[in-house]
Amino acid sequence: MSHPAPEPLPLGELPPQARVSIAITCYNYGRFLPECLDACLSQTVPADEIVVIDDGSTDDSWTVAETYMARFPRIKAIRCVNAGMSGAANAAIAACTGDVVLMIDADDVPLAERVEKVLKALREPIDGRLPGWAHHPLKRFSLEQQDLGSIPYYPPEATPHGYLANQVREVVQCPVFTPMSGLAFRRDLLELIGPLDDDRTMAQDMQLSLAGSLFSPVAYIDEALTRYRIHGESDSAGGLMSSLPKVQLIRRRYERLEPWIRQLLNKYRPQAAPPWVPLQDQPSYQWLKFLEGWWSGSGRDLSLLTQVLRHPQTRAAPLQQRLYFYGALCLPKPWFLSFSRMIYGSSPLKAFVRRCLGRA
Repeated sequence: MSHPAPEPLPLGELPPQARVSIAITCYNYGRFLPECLDACLSQTVPADEIVVIDDGSTDDSWTVAETYMARFPRIKAIRCVNAGMSGAANAAIAACTGDVVLMIDADDVPLAERVEKVLKALREPIDGRLPGWAHHPLKRFSLEQQDLGSIPYYPPEATPHGYLANQVREVVQCPVFTPMSGLAFRRDLLELIGPLDDDRTMAQDMQLSLAGSLFSPVAYIDEALTRYRIHGESDSAGGLMSSLPKVQLIRRRYERLEPWIRQLLNKYRPQAAPPWVPLQDQPSYQWLKFLEGWWSGSGRDLSLLTQVLRHPQTRAAPLQQRLYFYGALCLPKPWFLSFSRMIYGSSPLKAFVRRCLGRA
């Protein structure tokens, strides 16, 4: 049975003076919040409102937010019971009133032209359709190093741009890996997506990008418009695939994400629900299961690894990803763990190598 791709959400032109909201989620980032807020207040095209969700912080985040709210009428701060990343994102989106909502985490810093360039991108049709969302790279930095290279890296021939629904259905994975602080959405699309799964294992950016890809074209802005802070408490510190707990977390996300997307499609586009490959047969999930077994002491499941290596998606993956997979075949576990941190983490050496390869 053929399952047609869902038609993208029909969107009209943005108003000439479109209202813009910046949604900031904050949990114990009081020491970073002033820099984020100052940058949000200094945009070349001012945001109409800046919404700060304090997700039950136990540091001085709420004091900082209240101080700024008292000084700047555009800032609206809301204190919530701790609900986790996706719960805080739900609260932020619900509190925003703008036609366009730019996402950012409180430990990151938007560049001055971010609002201006996002609005420009959302006004430009792609293949005759207006995009409902936009994404752009982020420039990583830390206290010690101001330039750790940009993320994510997309090969020039595979930049996620346009209507990606068919691609998502074919590979059972969203081609947009941009973190939350590089995403922006029209309110029309956010209202269609509705509340995110607020389970604490779930990543808000993963849910938004996957749902956005299925319902609307996306505009890609080929310029880092946010500074992405690397520090000891950030989820990306050391790399997302750098330890057993992180691999287990990502595996649990996969297990919750597919039912959530299916429920969303069945609600709005039941005729387009894709005949997705069962989760246990998807190479990305098989890879997570392989790493989890190996790193937990069960040894290398070579049968499972062979399935991953022979899969067409693996063979078509970028060189860096293929080298990473094959490293599991020949490297001892301690070496491979270090290799994972190098591939997916941040360091001055990695930033230098990326610049040499033209991937800065």
